Amino acid sequence: MDKLFAAIGKLSLALAAVAKVVLGLIIVAVVADVCVRNLGLKPLAWAVSATEYGLLYAAFLPMPWLVHSKGHVFVEFLRKALPVRARAVLEKLVYLACIGVSLYLGSVALASLIGAVSGGEYETRSFDMPKWLVFLPIMLAFYLSALEWLRYLLGRDTLYTLDPLEMEGL
Repeated sequence: MDKLFAAIGKLSLALAAVAKVVLGLIIVAVVADVCVRNLGLKPLAWAVSATEYGLLYAAFLPMPWLVHSKGHVFVEFLRKALPVRARAVLEKLVYLACIGVSLYLGSVALASLIGAVSGGEYETRSFDMPKWLVFLPIMLAFYLSALEWLRYLLGRDTLYTLDPLEMEGL
């Protein structure tokens, strides 16, 4: 099981790295589009659509890594007010809720992806893009996040091993 979770962690890190590249490309595209427009040349017709798709990928691809690295927002005040045993129960309930929500939203994205593939649907903007590519990062993000939450649930690690203030600015 540890090897599986290690592989998922590496995949999550790789997807976060892809998101960084996507953000860099978005910056280049926006700067290029602004420069071209300011020079009085024809604007880059694809830049706006590519940026929109890029933002979708940049938002979802790093999500599992944020769960893995405990880099998301969480509230401690209720947990700290509870006795130790109740804290453990609350932790498990939080993990179960996060797994449930992640699996549900991943399933919705998967159903949409399958529907787009079977229907041969395309997103038509300044360029055509298969619609399933819109749902792919969403599905990956939620399913991999569910597995990262499962790692916490099974006791391999805990979300609460650090002070939330230590993670500020992650």
